Amino acid sequence: MKNLSLIFAVIFLMMSCSRNQVAFINVEELMEEYEGLKAFDKEFEAEQDKLRKEIESLIEPYQFKVDEYYKNVGNMPAANRTATEQSLQQEQAAIQEQQDEFMQQLDDQKLKALESIHEEIADFVKSYAESKGIKIVLGSFGTETVIYGEDKLNITQDVLSELNRLFLENK
Repeated sequence: MKNLSLIFAVIFLMMSCSRNQVAFINVEELMEEYEGLKAFDKEFEAEQDKLRKEIESLIEPYQFKVDEYYKNVGNMPAANRTATEQSLQQEQAAIQEQQDEFMQQLDDQKLKALESIHEEIADFVKSYAESKGIKIVLGSFGTETVIYGEDKLNITQDVLSELNRLFLENK
C-alpha cells in the first residue's frame, strides 16, 4: 500500500510538472513591437514638436533683441548698454524658466503615460497567465533575467499578438 501511494504521488507530481507553470517574456521585444507603445511614441513626438515650436516662438523675439543690441552696442552710452544687458539677461532667464517648466510638464506626462502602459501590460499578462494555467511569468531583457528558457516557454509572441489585437480593437 505504501508503494502504491508513492507511485500515485510520483505520477501526480510528473503530471503537474509536465504542464508549463513557468513562462517568460522578452521584455525588449514586447516594448519594441507593442502597438500601444508605438502609438504613444508618435503622440509624444508630436508633443515634443509642439513644445519645440512654443519655445522657438519665445526665443525668436529675444534673439532679434540680442542681434539689435550687438548692432548698436558701439553707439550706446554705458548706462543704456548696462540696462539693455540686464534686461536681456532677465528675459533670457524667463525664457529658460519657461523652457524648464515645459520640459518638466512633458517629462511628467511621459512618465504618467508609461506607467499606465506598464500597468496595462502587467494586467494583461496576469490575466493571460491565469487563463493558460501559468503560475509564474518571468521577464527577460536580453539575457539579464532568464539565462535559458525553452522556446515553448517563451510566450512573448502570444502576448504581443493579443495585446496588439486588443489595442487596435480599442483604438
